[in-house]
Amino acid sequence: MPADSDHHDFLHYLMCDLPLGYPLKTPITRLLAPTLTLSSRRELLHQQSRFLDLAKQFLGTHPWIAYLAAIKHEAVLVTIPTYASQLVDIVDQLFFRDLQQKCKELREASRAAIDEATTQNCDRLILLQCEAAQIDDATKNVSAAIQAGFTAVEPLPPPPPEPSPEDKSLPHFIVIGVACLVIGAVIPPYAGGMAWGLAGLIVTGIFGARVIKKEKARIHAEGAKFKAYMIHENYYALCRKSVALVLALPFETRKSALVNLPPCLIALKALPPEREALEAMYLSAG
Repeated sequence: MPADSDHHDFLHYLMCDLPLGYPLKTPITRLLAPTLTLSSRRELLHQQSRFLDLAKQFLGTHPWIAYLAAIKHEAVLVTIPTYASQLVDIVDQLFFRDLQQKCKELREASRAAIDEATTQNCDRLILLQCEAAQIDDATKNVSAAIQAGFTAVEPLPPPPPEPSPEDKSLPHFIVIGVACLVIGAVIPPYAGGMAWGLAGLIVTGIFGARVIKKEKARIHAEGAKFKAYMIHENYYALCRKSVALVLALPFETRKSALVNLPPCLIALKALPPEREALEAMYLSAG
């Protein structure tokens, strides 16, 4: 490609991930904000139009570049939600309609000039660019699961019971002890009141403390077990979601990744180099 600024921006556009790294001049936080201004949308659409015009120049020499630009344009409008209904000005609506027609014509013309394998590779590259952030998160999730000792995504063990807040017998223990103290206070000492009071102190004090200690230990053990299960369950969900990102892999690889975590991690780590290889194959030529 020529080294001028427009073509440099165009090449950067084709190679950058979505939504990070794009658009070139408008902060992505502004474009993704709910209160996206009309001027920002207009800037985005005009920038897309310039890129499609640049892509058309490659139709005769490098049609896969034109095809990449066409399908990336569609990905941009999905990643940065942009629709005709969001445009108020009739001029902007007409511009958007013409822009979409330009993209359609470019896509059809470029698609007719490349073979099926090239088409699939270009589609794959844009898909990887759109899912780059999710793939990175998925890799971290699977790696963390392996470090936590999980070796398989499934089967998930049955959940343990949720920890009970307290032992229902504990209040009866306290009631009995308090009753003994009351009896000891009412009955005169020579009639056995002191013995009742002592029994109440023992029940509420020593035995009550021991029961409370055991109850806390039991609840802590149940809570730890349930927490471990929840961590496993969360990893289970994350890993299955991560496996879903292992796209266009051979069937046996995908089948293995659905069961075992290490193959899933290997498959996820293979995706960024795959993207680089696709970029080198279809974007390095000038």
